[in-house]
Amino acid sequence: MDPHVAPYGRMLEDLRRQVVETVSPLSDEQINQTVPGLRNTIGILLKHIAGAERYWIGEVAGGRAAQRNRDAEFEPAPVRKDEALAETERVAALSSEVLDRLTRDDLLVEVEAQRPRGMVRETKAGALLLATQHVSYHLGQIRYLARLLQGPRER
Repeated sequence: MDPHVAPYGRMLEDLRRQVVETVSPLSDEQINQTVPGLRNTIGILLKHIAGAERYWIGEVAGGRAAQRNRDAEFEPAPVRKDEALAETERVAALSSEVLDRLTRDDLLVEVEAQRPRGMVRETKAGALLLATQHVSYHLGQIRYLARLLQGPRER
């Protein structure tokens, strides 16, 4: 992997590891449980993280059509933990393939990307940064929800 691309790969790998460590002790029931006042479950967040990474790294940075349906990521359908974690692994493999092919020069290439406010121009480096930041943001939410669902810790 190009040394200018490698930090993105290492950071994403570490963030995914933390997501898996946080979710692994939870049951299917827990990852689908809602918390009063909040709409998203851990299962929904897992679907959304995978969809976003597939889009931002696979499609935007890597040129591989993702066929993303962002709205479907937020549907309250039950999620099986084993399936969500398997999807996380598949997305990780796709991201690794894309990152292995990117070069320093590729990072500065501008591409179009769909944002909630419409189409925008972004560099591939910007897409990688956005994907990394996005996983980090939702990891915090997953940790918080997991803590609420697991109850108080003993000291």
